[in-house]
Amino acid sequence: MKKILIALVLSSVGFGSMAQQDVQLTHFMFDKLSVNPGYAGLNNAICGTFVGRYQWVKFDGAPKTGLLIVHMPVKVLRGGLGLTYYNDKLGFETNNIARLHYSFHKSVGIGTLGIGASVGLISKNISATWITPDGTPWNTDGSISAESSNDLAPDFSFGVFYQANNLWMGLSSTHLSQSDLKAIHIQTARHYWIMAGYNYSINADWMLKPSILAKSDASSTQIDVNASVMFRNMVWAGVSYRVADAVAPMIGYQTPIGNDGLLKIGYSYDVTTSKLSNYSNGSHEIMLNYCFNLDRPEPVQKYKNPRFL
Repeated sequence: MKKILIALVLSSVGFGSMAQQDVQLTHFMFDKLSVNPGYAGLNNAICGTFVGRYQWVKFDGAPKTGLLIVHMPVKVLRGGLGLTYYNDKLGFETNNIARLHYSFHKSVGIGTLGIGASVGLISKNISATWITPDGTPWNTDGSISAESSNDLAPDFSFGVFYQANNLWMGLSSTHLSQSDLKAIHIQTARHYWIMAGYNYSINADWMLKPSILAKSDASSTQIDVNASVMFRNMVWAGVSYRVADAVAPMIGYQTPIGNDGLLKIGYSYDVTTSKLSNYSNGSHEIMLNYCFNLDRPEPVQKYKNPRFL
């Protein structure tokens, strides 16, 4: 229980709190949609992504996170649609967020701009056996309504995302409504996200792919910087640095499936550099992504002339 409480305090989540609550993933370059609805359908493919994270190994009550992402372009809507769902458990707290995303696409310069919004639901549950320092039963404390408490509230996000050739960048905000979950004395904090990346072709075999993510709730900020290299459009390796928190080496592999599909598999291991390294053995994260490309090659045009055979 002591380590669980340490985890809750260090994550700035608790009763009467208003702090960072969104999970930040090492594979953020594969998770553009859950934090920025402007990305929905921009890659002109039907895509599904799963990210699983087991944080702070051997830490009692360690966070465990699962994220599912599905999105695709919808021409009749002049944009794209997407769905994201994540489940996050930390100690005796469980969070679930489901969002439906829409992005309007507009050609700007040599690229495409996505202007998106999302609507969803956020659910939080606190389930614990409360023990006060002097042994007083939990039901004598007026701030604790039940041994297990939960609440549900609407959730809204907005974002813009620009993609051009090898460049991508996005600006967004989640939890715009800052919903008040009164039953458990928690208010969601509005988050602001900035992300960008570039794919630089070194030669025919190698490609350098730097990227960056910054997240803030206006009171604290987290920054991830990543540099990866891909060999022959098949295998990649890299490292991420999360300021004052972790260094995370990562590897991955991608392979075509059929004529139009592409499967990607990635793994990362966060080496904790903060004081939490005294309690945990780092964090594991896996990523699975499959995209079915909707771009079709132009049909071959044939012309017949009786003068030629």
